[in-house]
Amino acid sequence: MQDSFKSRESQFEAKFAHDEDVKFKIRAHRNKLFAAWVADQMGDGAPPDYADSLIEFALVSGSPDVIEKALQDLHNHGVALANTKIRKAYHQCEERARLDVMNTLMPTG
Repeated sequence: MQDSFKSRESQFEAKFAHDEDVKFKIRAHRNKLFAAWVADQMGDGAPPDYADSLIEFALVSGSPDVIEKALQDLHNHGVALANTKIRKAYHQCEERARLDVMNTLMPTG
């Protein structure tokens, strides 16, 4: 009885660790995609390291903060985009990241 409890406990811990790893990979990939999208919207006026700095910012802060920073940065570079367009792009990047990560985890047959 004790062994089956320990086994179940280990399985739950392993699943939790796996799920957290997958979530982290999705967030990291989403941040990379979104930062590239924002830099692309800036065009040639984007600082060379802008995408990297936005990825770093996203790591430290949450989704609303990174969206607000992107909106402000775009505005500062003279790019007028609606808040809704930026949020839509962010969510599209998240969905793309989820698909990309899940495709790498699924065995190909």
